[in-house]
Amino acid sequence: MVCSRLPILSVSGCSVLFVSVRQSIPEDLASMPPGPELARVLAGLELSRLSGFDCVEVLKAQYRQANHERARVMAAMAEVGVCGPVLADEELRRMAVPDEFSADEIRAALVLTRRAAQSQFWLAYDVVSRLPQVHAAMHAGVLDEPRARVFSEWTTELSPEQARAVCAALVPQAPQLTTGQLIEQIKKLAIAVDPDWARRRYEQAIANRKVVGYRNADGSANLSGCNLPLDRVAAASGHIDALAKAAKRAGDTRPVDHIRAELFLGMTDGTYTGLDDSAIIELLTTAAAPDTDQPERGEDAHDDNNADDSGLDNSGLDNSGPDDSAPGKGGPDNGGPGGGDAAGEARSPVLGDGPTGPTRPARAGVGAGVELRVRLSTLLGQDQYPAELAGWGPLHAELARDLAATLGGAQWRFALTDEHGQLTHCGITQARPTSTPTRSGACRAIVELQVPVATLRALAANPSALGRWATVVADLTRQLDRDTPSADQTRTDALRRAPGAALRRYLEIRDRYCIMIGCRAPACRADKDHTQDHAQGGPTIADNLGDACRHDHRLKHHGGWTLHQPQPGVFRWRSRLGHTYHRQPPAIIEPLVDPIPRDQAPYSIMIPPDDGWEDTHIWEQPPPEPGPAPPPPETNPNDDQPPF
Repeated sequence: MVCSRLPILSVSGCSVLFVSVRQSIPEDLASMPPGPELARVLAGLELSRLSGFDCVEVLKAQYRQANHERARVMAAMAEVGVCGPVLADEELRRMAVPDEFSADEIRAALVLTRRAAQSQFWLAYDVVSRLPQVHAAMHAGVLDEPRARVFSEWTTELSPEQARAVCAALVPQAPQLTTGQLIEQIKKLAIAVDPDWARRRYEQAIANRKVVGYRNADGSANLSGCNLPLDRVAAASGHIDALAKAAKRAGDTRPVDHIRAELFLGMTDGTYTGLDDSAIIELLTTAAAPDTDQPERGEDAHDDNNADDSGLDNSGLDNSGPDDSAPGKGGPDNGGPGGGDAAGEARSPVLGDGPTGPTRPARAGVGAGVELRVRLSTLLGQDQYPAELAGWGPLHAELARDLAATLGGAQWRFALTDEHGQLTHCGITQARPTSTPTRSGACRAIVELQVPVATLRALAANPSALGRWATVVADLTRQLDRDTPSADQTRTDALRRAPGAALRRYLEIRDRYCIMIGCRAPACRADKDHTQDHAQGGPTIADNLGDACRHDHRLKHHGGWTLHQPQPGVFRWRSRLGHTYHRQPPAIIEPLVDPIPRDQAPYSIMIPPDDGWEDTHIWEQPPPEPGPAPPPPETNPNDDQPPF
């Protein structure tokens, strides 16, 4: 160990303090293989006492060690995936190949989303079983997981012998190639060893075409068409380009990229249904505000079967309305109960001017699959707490108010809670703020109003301060006061095979999401699963029901997992390998911190310059792209929603 004294150095008027004792690294650190000895050496080094040169050497050694450990993790994942069920004789059992449910133990044990667990497991299994050269290089520390993933993804369509030939040629040089360079090299070799590889890969990609929506970290979202035919994407890009530039020439002052985005959304959300190109351009250029969505044309509100859900019981169930679970009626899966305006009487559903100007009008057909969960106090402007778009994540308060305005025709549910945010009562309300239409059968969205009982009482005591929201608060209070604790309404559906609408709503509000550990599939799109199977005498009551996405429903019936509900809303899963996982009922309203003032103003919104928009295009030559992940067994895309 070499020690030296280093002084305090002044740089540009600032004092930079150097440590007084320097630590040296072993001379053979660069050649030490990963494993317990290297881990011990690295654990004894203090980065703050190393020279800059030595820090780089330690970084490389630490990376080798991390690659080695990741290879061990992948080996463990691959082994877990083929472990058979634990039986009484405790004999070791292994499956010949993984099955559809192999990743679920990993998912529960590591608290991953199902898609993340599947992605990691199938990569691990593929590398360990099909690409042993790649796994050996990882175990030796010379290859990392991103490069291993490239080998896995880009050799999927090759035969085992062809894949081994590609790996033998490229694994030795892969550490000196970026992932993009490695992809290009694999492409060349793949076509060399299999001249039809590129054609088959393209055809397989087209066979996997789909549209994917997912939320970004900043609260915005992306909608992408994946694996689409090249010629049609080029044509679609050209069409949107032409319309956007025509709108610019006609006087639309927005940046051309904003117009393209508006066109893309309008063509997919139904805004432009029945309009030709000229009408679309006119609609763009005559919009009252640049970012204001226009009402859909040709959609009149119409009557739906009304349900007077005014009765409640102490379980939180509303059962006084008619059953709306039959096909063609309301409910979470087909529009829900409620009343709408008479045909041709659609009214302006403006909830009021928000902080950014007038809110948007409701559109009768908007919101299929949308479930907005928001505190009533936030809609009243009393706080700025985030709302939630089920399956997509949190929304800031202004966006939640704006979205609530567009969903005036949705099914409006309410969830009343105790002081800890736990559900006490729930139901639906036909009341809306003044000038807002009630339930429209064409709108298949849900708005959930969340409010503690004590807060609701306080609001009801001062209706003059509520403005146009007074009718909503009055209706929620009326339903709370008509609670009938003597009636055990949770058991009215006990002998039925499927729960009625009121019980379904209660389960969806109580469970929030799929009842499996970590699954974020919204409860409104999940199966209503009997904890004790109905065929075995399990009653159709809240204590014996839970919302399970299709995959996790099948996990219980076909995957070897068992499920118990020791208390209403508390679920205990037992895996086929013998581990137990608990899922507690989530709170309706979670405690949040109060706003903390900023010490400086936030940055201004920067709109990209729009110079030279005539020469810009959607279609651009993309950089080398990663291929799709190894396909897991067929799954239901609604089982688990992004972001992961």
